[in-house]
Amino acid sequence: MTDTTRLVRFTNAGLAELVQAKNQGLKGAITHIAAGTSRYNPLGTETALKTERQRVAIADYEDLGSQQIRIAGLFGGALEYEVGEFGFFLESGTLLAIYSVAGQLLSYKAATAKLLQKFTLDISALPTNSVTVIVGSENLNILMTEELATVATANIDNMARHVGLLFRVMELEG
Repeated sequence: MTDTTRLVRFTNAGLAELVQAKNQGLKGAITHIAAGTSRYNPLGTETALKTERQRVAIADYEDLGSQQIRIAGLFGGALEYEVGEFGFFLESGTLLAIYSVAGQLLSYKAATAKLLQKFTLDISALPTNSVTVIVGSENLNILMTEELATVATANIDNMARHVGLLFRVMELEG
């Protein structure tokens, strides 16, 4: 996984919205991550991704301290595309930041797979205490539930077979 800390570019529009919110005693909320196919060096003047293909709610969030946060997006569905840009959106729909590198493929979203992408954002360039993160309803903890249930069921089935064998051995010995 690439360290995105120094490669994310905050947008002028996103910064202006956070300053305005802070002046009103509010915080801007990061709610979505989008993926697109264009590959470029962001200038900060962008108001949208150049070629957005998919936008998802934040799937996971962690405050790392030292003005750094880690957020994740889970891109699912049958879409298939090369990823050359990621955008981070505020609750209002304003593009807060972009991660893209000219000529560089960042990832790939296959039609038959989910793409889990994690980012570390250095928010020290933003006004202090001006941003928060809202995790969507399909967060990673919920996604783990199905996998954990499958493992638990397999373990219970395995234990039941062992208990059955134990009773058979006890019956043969008795």
